[in-house]
Amino acid sequence: MLSLLSLCVGCGGVRTKTPEGVPVTMDEQQFGTYVEQVFRHHNAVVNELLFSPDYQDDRNSPLGQAEANMAFACLPLNDVVAASALGQNTSIWARMTLSQAVPDCEAATRAVEGLMKGSRQP
Repeated sequence: MLSLLSLCVGCGGVRTKTPEGVPVTMDEQQFGTYVEQVFRHHNAVVNELLFSPDYQDDRNSPLGQAEANMAFACLPLNDVVAASALGQNTSIWARMTLSQAVPDCEAATRAVEGLMKGSRQP
């Protein structure tokens, strides 16, 4: 995954933000690690959601809306990772969008995770 990020980094590193919107700059290795962490966390939350006995695909519920937001926010990350896994090249533009997409995906994933935890409490 780190190799697909190599074109994202300029001399000053990757300018991105935290999920809360605070600007940060990471070097190539830090950003690669961050991308992988977010991707793994996102996949874990999606799996937990889909295999939950209480899961209902209801786009009108708060969880359904959050799930739709997460799918949209994480699409660029999933597209780049899928292309990389298949040995396909991704456009420079797709890789460049990761600096914005990854923190957005993380924030959207956290929102879904929070709603799932809230729905399990008695």
